[in-house]
Amino acid sequence: MLAFGAVEYLKRTLPNGVRILVSEMPETRSASLAIFVGAGSRMESRRDAGTSHFLEHMVFKGTAKRPTAADISMEIESRGGVVNAATDKEVTVFWSRVPARHWRVALDVIADMILAPMLRDSDVESEKKVIVEELRMYRDQPQDRVHTLVDELLYPNHPLGWEVAGREQVVLAMAASQLRDFMDRGYAPRKIVVAVAGKVDANEVSDAIAELFASVTERKPPRLKAAPKPSKTRVKLLGKRTEQAHVCIGWRGVPQVHPDKYTLDMLNAILGEGMSSRLFLELREKRALAYDVHSFSSNYVDAGHEVIYAGIAPDRISEVVEASLAQVARLRDEIVPPDELERVRDFNKGRLELRLEDTRGVSNWLAGQELFLDRVRTVEEVCDIIDSVSAEDIQRAAQQYLRPELSYVAAVGPRAAVATVRAPVGAEVVMEIAS
Repeated sequence: MLAFGAVEYLKRTLPNGVRILVSEMPETRSASLAIFVGAGSRMESRRDAGTSHFLEHMVFKGTAKRPTAADISMEIESRGGVVNAATDKEVTVFWSRVPARHWRVALDVIADMILAPMLRDSDVESEKKVIVEELRMYRDQPQDRVHTLVDELLYPNHPLGWEVAGREQVVLAMAASQLRDFMDRGYAPRKIVVAVAGKVDANEVSDAIAELFASVTERKPPRLKAAPKPSKTRVKLLGKRTEQAHVCIGWRGVPQVHPDKYTLDMLNAILGEGMSSRLFLELREKRALAYDVHSFSSNYVDAGHEVIYAGIAPDRISEVVEASLAQVARLRDEIVPPDELERVRDFNKGRLELRLEDTRGVSNWLAGQELFLDRVRTVEEVCDIIDSVSAEDIQRAAQQYLRPELSYVAAVGPRAAVATVRAPVGAEVVMEIAS
């Protein structure tokens, strides 16, 4: 048994490359299963954008053992459990949480969905309508649209900059054969990690997983297209009739395994994570400029980004951009005080510790770490990294990554309001009017 912190886990790699991790948590009453597949929208081109997301929908439509969507959901829900999935840029996650005594059911259902989906033509035709409505929902929600716009600036003409759900014309032309081809290419055993945590016997669970996944044919995963340089266009504005304006300010950051990842995580917590962050206290509590204002970090295999988001009154959009950039300038110009640094250290460590209190948090941690790092970091290891980040490190990272000339701005709102957003001198601006 290996351990990360107080939690032990059993790890096993099958001959075909599928990795299995099981953590016994005898004090719990549940069991959670997470299957991380290293195939997401980043594998796509313009011609098949949205395939990974469409496939995630389709595996819920039926398998040889459970022919209908109702058969799949009822198998889990009739036992009080939950089953779901999500598609992201570099991963598709299938998960279930059930009373511990039903872990075999959860495993069998999700393994069946991944290994033997029906992918019927009739279901594909039906699901097209659902996904098109999902795409239209995203387009109608300016708080979602603005994030897509900033992604397009940070990763131009690249899948990392596209909406995960794809494009409507591609979705409408989708065929079952395309989904099977994507699954054959992307769901390679070496890119599949199965993790279970809960009141289970690790050896028993490991053997059950191995029995189901050992027959998956070994094949080489596809190579990913390298992340591009950010766009020459620095500002993207979308005029749209809305009651509120939405703005994102973004910078390119670092990949998942970069030494500065945790430094930028600390910087992000100071800047805009939580109600005690600088952005929240300054823009909401002190100046009443926004209801929702926050920042976040994202890390991919070879790239990453930092983004500030705010939803504001249209006539105050320029004020919000300037106030947000002023808080970033503080991080570049001033050393973070010792008391604030200690608070944020405890914030980041505490969030990690609380995340690993329940079975779903543990199964996700095991699967995600193993897929992207090829190993599982211990809680102590991560906490030691967090403790090693100094105020000088944070200032250096702000000066290196969050310089004004490296920023990108996206805004959605009434045309007259977003047109007031000030672009850096000489920066290229794109203005669109929503249909």
